[in-house]
Amino acid sequence: MSTVDLVQGSVMAGMLRGELVPGTWLRQDDLAERLGVSKIPVREALQRLAAIGLLRFEANRGVVVPSLSAAEAEENYALRRLIEPMLLDRALPNLSIVDLAEAELALSSDSLSLTEANWAFHRALYRASECERGMAMTEILHAAVAPYVVLYTERLGGAKHSDDEHGAILDACRHGDRTAARSLLIQHLDAAAEALDLYLKEEGRQALRWTRH
Repeated sequence: MSTVDLVQGSVMAGMLRGELVPGTWLRQDDLAERLGVSKIPVREALQRLAAIGLLRFEANRGVVVPSLSAAEAEENYALRRLIEPMLLDRALPNLSIVDLAEAELALSSDSLSLTEANWAFHRALYRASECERGMAMTEILHAAVAPYVVLYTERLGGAKHSDDEHGAILDACRHGDRTAARSLLIQHLDAAAEALDLYLKEEGRQALRWTRH
């Protein structure tokens, strides 16, 4: 793993833990000092993350985690809907007792943040797909949707729905029911996407009305 990869992984891990929320500014000097590296790989890592939409460079200000938006939520969940059912479908015949136990542990863990637990659950079920590019893309998407997951579960009342849906997906995987597991996963993603879309678009309309007064 290169130094750039190390820095990129560290920033993405911060997003998955819910530590780097929208509006957080990232200082290259601080990152370099904390990770014990020079500023050159830090800048390259931040540029990579900006290129895939996880960060945004602002002239004369620095690098920031972008604000939430309906358009970005829609895009991220649409991509998850394309990739994750395929990963689950490929992984399911290969899921081991360890994979299933890891997924179950993620659902009941008190040591992980909400977004960490969400990623740990999905990762445990997809890893056996042996699809490296798909897994890499999915990790990026989970880092991108982390603040949306928090919004959905904590502010929009989706926590119980999400927990129940995760449990149903896991049960289908335990029984080796690929059709049910895939269908339940799609329903799970669609439920969050629809709730977020309604909320964020209404927020946008209210902000627009406010600016006109």
